[in-house]
Amino acid sequence: MAKAPRFDALTPATPLGDAAGTIVAGLLDAALADTPRALQGDDVEAVHDVRVALRRLRTALEGFDRPLRGRLDPLARAVRRLGRKLGRVRDADVHLAALRGNLGGATAAEQAGVQALLEGIAADRRRALAAFAVEMSQFDRARDRKSTRLNSSH
Repeated sequence: MAKAPRFDALTPATPLGDAAGTIVAGLLDAALADTPRALQGDDVEAVHDVRVALRRLRTALEGFDRPLRGRLDPLARAVRRLGRKLGRVRDADVHLAALRGNLGGATAAEQAGVQALLEGIAADRRRALAAFAVEMSQFDRARDRKSTRLNSSH
Protein backbone atom coordinates (compact mmCIF):
# COMPACT_ATOMS: atom_id res chain seq x y z
CA MET A 1 0.00 0.00 0.00
CA ALA A 2 1.18 3.46 -0.83
CA LYS A 3 2.27 5.44 2.16
CA ALA A 4 0.82 8.81 3.01
CA PRO A 5 3.15 11.71 2.29
CA ARG A 6 4.93 13.34 5.18
CA PHE A 7 4.76 17.03 5.87
CA ASP A 8 7.80 17.51 8.08
CA ALA A 9 8.38 21.07 6.86
CA LEU A 10 5.10 22.28 8.36
CA THR A 11 5.26 23.86 11.80
CA PRO A 12 2.64 25.32 14.14
CA ALA A 13 3.69 28.74 12.81
CA THR A 14 2.82 27.82 9.20
CA PRO A 15 -0.17 29.93 8.11
CA LEU A 16 -3.32 27.86 7.62
CA GLY A 17 -3.63 28.63 3.92
CA ASP A 18 -0.02 27.64 3.29
CA ALA A 19 -0.41 24.44 5.32
CA ALA A 20 -3.62 23.56 3.51
CA GLY A 21 -2.00 24.15 0.13
CA THR A 22 1.00 22.01 1.03
CA ILE A 23 -1.08 19.18 2.44
CA VAL A 24 -3.68 19.15 -0.32
CA ALA A 25 -1.02 19.29 -3.04
CA GLY A 26 0.97 16.46 -1.41
CA LEU A 27 -2.09 14.25 -0.97
CA LEU A 28 -3.26 15.00 -4.51
CA ASP A 29 0.16 14.07 -5.89
CA ALA A 30 0.04 10.82 -3.90
CA ALA A 31 -3.42 10.00 -5.27
CA LEU A 32 -2.35 10.71 -8.83
CA ALA A 33 0.94 8.79 -8.59
CA ASP A 34 -0.66 5.34 -8.91
CA THR A 35 -3.53 6.40 -11.18
CA PRO A 36 -1.77 5.37 -14.43
CA ARG A 37 -1.25 1.85 -13.02
CA ALA A 38 -4.87 1.70 -11.89
CA LEU A 39 -6.08 2.80 -15.32
CA GLN A 40 -4.14 0.02 -17.04
CA GLY A 41 -6.89 -2.22 -15.80
CA ASP A 42 -5.27 -5.25 -14.24
CA ASP A 43 -3.55 -3.94 -11.09
CA VAL A 44 -6.00 -4.39 -8.21
CA GLU A 45 -3.43 -3.11 -5.71
CA ALA A 46 -3.04 0.14 -7.65
CA VAL A 47 -6.83 0.56 -7.62
CA HIS A 48 -6.82 0.03 -3.87
CA ASP A 49 -3.89 2.42 -3.34
CA VAL A 50 -5.49 5.20 -5.37
CA ARG A 51 -8.74 4.73 -3.50
CA VAL A 52 -6.97 5.00 -0.12
CA ALA A 53 -5.06 8.08 -1.31
CA LEU A 54 -8.31 9.70 -2.50
CA ARG A 55 -9.89 8.99 0.87
CA ARG A 56 -6.95 10.65 2.64
CA LEU A 57 -7.29 13.67 0.36
CA ARG A 58 -11.05 13.85 0.91
CA THR A 59 -10.53 13.76 4.68
CA ALA A 60 -8.01 16.61 4.51
CA LEU A 61 -10.35 18.64 2.32
CA GLU A 62 -13.18 18.11 4.81
CA GLY A 63 -10.88 19.20 7.64
CA PHE A 64 -9.93 22.43 5.89
CA ASP A 65 -13.45 23.19 4.67
CA ARG A 66 -14.66 25.24 7.61
CA PRO A 67 -11.49 27.25 8.32
CA LEU A 68 -11.11 28.08 4.62
CA ARG A 69 -14.82 28.87 4.28
CA GLY A 70 -15.62 26.36 1.59
CA ARG A 71 -12.98 27.48 -0.91
CA LEU A 72 -12.02 23.82 -1.41
CA ASP A 73 -15.59 22.67 -2.13
CA PRO A 74 -15.14 22.26 -5.91
CA LEU A 75 -12.05 20.12 -5.40
CA ALA A 76 -13.77 18.13 -2.65
CA ARG A 77 -16.74 17.40 -4.92
CA ALA A 78 -14.43 16.26 -7.72
CA VAL A 79 -12.48 14.00 -5.36
CA ARG A 80 -15.74 12.47 -4.07
CA ARG A 81 -16.82 11.74 -7.66
CA LEU A 82 -13.47 10.09 -8.39
CA GLY A 83 -13.72 8.02 -5.23
CA ARG A 84 -17.24 6.84 -6.06
CA LYS A 85 -16.22 5.84 -9.60
CA LEU A 86 -13.14 4.00 -8.39
CA GLY A 87 -15.14 2.42 -5.56
CA ARG A 88 -17.21 0.55 -8.15
CA VAL A 89 -14.00 -0.86 -9.64
CA ARG A 90 -12.74 -1.90 -6.22
CA ASP A 91 -16.08 -3.53 -5.33
CA ALA A 92 -15.84 -5.61 -8.49
CA ASP A 93 -12.26 -6.59 -7.60
CA VAL A 94 -13.38 -7.81 -4.18
CA HIS A 95 -16.30 -9.77 -5.64
CA LEU A 96 -14.11 -11.33 -8.32
CA ALA A 97 -11.51 -12.42 -5.76
CA ALA A 98 -14.17 -14.01 -3.56
CA LEU A 99 -15.78 -15.85 -6.45
CA ARG A 100 -12.46 -17.06 -7.84
CA GLY A 101 -11.62 -18.40 -4.40
CA ASN A 102 -14.88 -20.36 -4.37
CA LEU A 103 -14.66 -21.60 -7.95
CA GLY A 104 -12.37 -24.47 -6.98
CA GLY A 105 -14.89 -25.78 -4.47
CA ALA A 106 -17.83 -25.60 -6.87
CA THR A 107 -19.34 -28.73 -8.30
CA ALA A 108 -19.20 -29.28 -12.03
CA ALA A 109 -22.82 -28.15 -12.29
CA GLU A 110 -22.07 -24.98 -10.31
CA GLN A 111 -18.88 -24.06 -12.15
CA ALA A 112 -20.67 -22.89 -15.30
CA GLY A 113 -22.86 -20.55 -13.24
CA VAL A 114 -19.93 -19.22 -11.24
CA GLN A 115 -17.96 -18.71 -14.46
CA ALA A 116 -20.86 -16.76 -15.99
CA LEU A 117 -21.06 -14.63 -12.85
CA LEU A 118 -17.31 -13.99 -13.03
CA GLU A 119 -17.61 -12.86 -16.64
CA GLY A 120 -20.50 -10.52 -15.80
CA ILE A 121 -18.66 -8.93 -12.89
CA ALA A 122 -15.50 -8.59 -15.00
CA ALA A 123 -17.56 -6.76 -17.65
CA ASP A 124 -19.04 -4.50 -14.95
CA ARG A 125 -15.50 -3.81 -13.73
CA ARG A 126 -14.35 -2.82 -17.21
CA ARG A 127 -17.30 -0.42 -17.53
CA ALA A 128 -16.60 1.02 -14.06
CA LEU A 129 -12.92 1.48 -14.93
CA ALA A 130 -13.90 3.26 -18.16
CA ALA A 131 -16.21 5.56 -16.17
CA PHE A 132 -13.35 6.28 -13.76
CA ALA A 133 -11.06 7.04 -16.71
CA VAL A 134 -13.57 9.56 -18.07
CA GLU A 135 -13.96 11.18 -14.63
CA MET A 136 -10.18 11.26 -14.24
CA SER A 137 -9.81 12.91 -17.64
CA GLN A 138 -12.29 15.61 -16.66
CA PHE A 139 -10.52 16.04 -13.33
CA ASP A 140 -7.15 16.41 -15.05
CA ARG A 141 -8.50 19.16 -17.30
CA ALA A 142 -9.92 21.09 -14.35
CA ARG A 143 -7.06 20.42 -11.94
CA ASP A 144 -4.83 23.29 -13.01
CA ARG A 145 -7.64 25.81 -12.57
CA LYS A 146 -8.51 24.49 -9.10
CA SER A 147 -4.87 24.46 -8.07
CA THR A 148 -4.48 28.04 -9.23
CA ARG A 149 -7.52 29.14 -7.22
CA LEU A 150 -6.22 27.37 -4.08
CA ASN A 151 -2.82 28.99 -4.39
CA SER A 152 -4.23 32.45 -5.01
CA SER A 153 -6.72 32.24 -2.11
CA HIS A 154 -4.32 32.03 0.83
